[in-house]
Amino acid sequence: MTTPGPFGKLIKKQMKISNEVKIGLTTIIILVAFIITFSFLKGKNVFKSTANYYAVYDDVGGLLVSSPVEVNGFQVGIVQDIRFLSKTSDKLLVVFSIDKSFKLPVNTEAQIKPVSIIAGMKVQFIYGDGPGFYAERDTLRGTLNASIITTIEEDIDPILKAATATIENLDSVTQAISNLLTTDFVVKLNKTVSNLEATTTTLSNIATEREKEIDSLIGNLHTFSEMLANNSDRLDNVFANLNSISDSLAIAEIGTTIDNLKNSLEETTLLLDNLNSGKGSAGKLLVDEDFYLNLNNTINSLNSLLEDINNNPKKYVHFSLFGKK
Repeated sequence: MTTPGPFGKLIKKQMKISNEVKIGLTTIIILVAFIITFSFLKGKNVFKSTANYYAVYDDVGGLLVSSPVEVNGFQVGIVQDIRFLSKTSDKLLVVFSIDKSFKLPVNTEAQIKPVSIIAGMKVQFIYGDGPGFYAERDTLRGTLNASIITTIEEDIDPILKAATATIENLDSVTQAISNLLTTDFVVKLNKTVSNLEATTTTLSNIATEREKEIDSLIGNLHTFSEMLANNSDRLDNVFANLNSISDSLAIAEIGTTIDNLKNSLEETTLLLDNLNSGKGSAGKLLVDEDFYLNLNNTINSLNSLLEDINNNPKKYVHFSLFGKK
C-alpha cells in the first residue's frame, strides 16, 4: 500500500474541514427555518417590522396568544402576549404586535369580539378621531364585546324559564287529571259511555222503524217548498198589500191624534196640579178644610131652611084675598 505524501494529507484535512462546515451550515439553516416556521405558525412575520401596543382588560373572553388583530376585517397584526398586569392585580395586559405601516389615531379602541361561534376571539381596532396618533408602546382603551354564545345564552334564558314554567304547569295538569281519574270516576264514565251507546242504538232503531214516516215528512216538506215556489207571485202580491197597508197607516193622521191625546193629558195634569195646590173652588174644597166646613154648614143651614119651609109654609108665605094685612 502506498503511503500518501504531504500533499495528499493536506487534501484530506481540507475535505474533513469542508464536511464539518457543511454540517454546521446545514444545522444553522435548519434552526433558522424552524424559527421562521414556528413564528409563521404563531402568525408572526419575521420579515416585517412591527410595533407593540398595549391594552388592559378585566376579562379577555377567551382571547389567545396569536389571535388576529384586524382593522375593518383586514389583519394588521397578532396578539403577541397576554399576562396579568402585576402579581397583585386581577387585570390582564394584552400586547399587540402591529405592522409599523399602520398608524393608530388617538382614542382608537381595541375591542375583543368573537370571530364566529366556533372560531374563538379576535381583536378589532376601532379607529378614534384623534387628534394625533399613538406612539409605539402606548396603551389603548380595551373593551370586550360579548361572545355569540353568551348572547345566545342571554336570549335563550327567558325562553328556558318560560319552558320550565310550562312544563311545571303541564305536570300540575297531569297530576290533577291523575287525581280525577279515580276508580269511581272511571266506572261512572264507562256507564255514561254505555248509556250514550244505548241511546244511539235506540235512535237508530227508531229511525229504522219510522223510516217511512220520515220519508213522508221529507216528501211533505218538499211538496210545501214546491207549493211556495209555485205561488211566489201570489205571495209577492200579499206582501205588497201588507206593505201598502203599513204605508197607509203611516200616512194616516195618527200623529195628529197622538198630539191631541198628549195635549189632553197635559191639560188633565195641569187640572190635577191646580186641585192639589188649592186653586179654584174645587181645589179649595179638596185642600182648604175651613172652606169645606163653611160650605158644609151653609148646606146644612139651607137644608134646615127648606125643611122648615116645607113644614111651616104659612110662616113664610101670606096670601090674602082682600089685599095686604
